[in-house]
Amino acid sequence: MATNINGHLLDDKGNVAVDFVWGNLPMQPNDDRQITPTNSGNTYPSGLLNYALGKHVQAETGWNGYPSYVPNDKGEFTGSAYNYVPYVVLANYLGLTIADATTAIAETECVISNTASVTNTAKAITAIARTAGSKEVTITATGAVAAYLVGSKVTIGASTGIPTELVGDWTVTGSASTDQVKFTSNGTTVLSVASGALTGSASLTGKSGTLKTQSPAAAADSVAIGATVTTTSWA
Repeated sequence: MATNINGHLLDDKGNVAVDFVWGNLPMQPNDDRQITPTNSGNTYPSGLLNYALGKHVQAETGWNGYPSYVPNDKGEFTGSAYNYVPYVVLANYLGLTIADATTAIAETECVISNTASVTNTAKAITAIARTAGSKEVTITATGAVAAYLVGSKVTIGASTGIPTELVGDWTVTGSASTDQVKFTSNGTTVLSVASGALTGSASLTGKSGTLKTQSPAAAADSVAIGATVTTTSWA
């Protein structure tokens, strides 16, 4: 079965898969879905759970890891009585489009605030390396690490000296120094391109329309549902 961007299994209609049940429906996981009422030809969208309502908070606590049943929280809560709110663990949303990040963050019961499109100044590539048998490519460009965090999507433009197989979009997986970022390529042959071979405008940029930064960062477990996740995106 296919999955959505949060890993939930989808049925053949694109809705999150749920087990068939007899009798009254149990509380549902926190996903938008299309619903066609009995004896009705009309289809209506459902809404996400409202963390401000006690029963909805209980549903969120019990279902927020659906369908794996592993809750997306640390078991810590803030508030009291029926208004307790679990802390959630945020994923790394860098590299997602604003639309996909908005959906993913909403499903944690947090809210995205994309504050700005960051100027997407190209960085000159000065070296490219890949060892035999490895798919890991190292790109050298001044200040690359600070600009392109792990999870970010970058674009390598076509230019003299740039191997054709590397032209396109890639996801940053790590770094080797302040000027070197890494990603997983498709090839495994040796690549050793020095600055002298890069005679054109060999450039590295952030992928337009994808997230550059997020705050709080991924894996923070002190974020209560309903909190705002502030992001910036590449222009």
